[in-house]
Amino acid sequence: MSFCKTNNVSTMKSSPKVSVVIPVYNEEKYILQTLNRIVSQSYKNYEIIIVNNNSTDNTDAIIKYFLTKTPTTLNIEYVTEYRQGTNYARECGRRLATGEIIALLDADCLPDFYWVENGAKKLQTKNIVAATGAYFYYDANIALRLFSLVSQLTIFKLVNRIIQHTKKGAILIGGNAFMNAALLQQVGGFNTNLTFYGDDIDIAIKLSKYGFVSYSTILTIKTSSRRYKACGFWKVNKKYQTIFKDLLLGKTLTESQTIELVHPR
Repeated sequence: MSFCKTNNVSTMKSSPKVSVVIPVYNEEKYILQTLNRIVSQSYKNYEIIIVNNNSTDNTDAIIKYFLTKTPTTLNIEYVTEYRQGTNYARECGRRLATGEIIALLDADCLPDFYWVENGAKKLQTKNIVAATGAYFYYDANIALRLFSLVSQLTIFKLVNRIIQHTKKGAILIGGNAFMNAALLQQVGGFNTNLTFYGDDIDIAIKLSKYGFVSYSTILTIKTSSRRYKACGFWKVNKKYQTIFKDLLLGKTLTESQTIELVHPR
């Protein structure tokens, strides 16, 4: 186990190294299946940085057990960030990362075999500084699964293009994103004042000033619908939309707006 250090930014190569950062907080039910997916990728030039954000359940024991069973040829680092908040964990992982691309993966997401490869290809496209994709809520009822996926692949994609055309910002899905590491360093990394809500939109606004944030169908990823089940689909979406609008308008979020207490990653 190690602790955060300063990241050394390198120049983008033809097959750039990808650093996959996974913030983890009380994820004993989900983390094992996520790790099993991320260690089996078509793309080979990548590292995995797991950041335990002060978990109080069996998450730590599960991760350590998984690491004892994982081939030593895989480049995996497991660290602890004691300051609570998703962006504290992400920033810790970013500072440890050695890749030209930073990939963000939530601990309840199930990336497919080509997820890292597809993300790396997107970041090698001219003028693209970040890439993201939709969530497919695999454990939700069929109505929610279909409604949410169709909305994301149509409305989100359209809105993303419109707001970038007007120079207001972009859409970035925090648990399913790839971004240029050098540019991320240039804009100051992740904003640790945002503990949960607004964290992804904040970084999307900063990155979109330097190029295009791609919302790609090929980066669609499976994830849990647990937050919707616990808090209500419309209530959670209303909060996301309100914060999205406020940030695009340049408003400063209050601490209470950014906190998520039910499932804070």
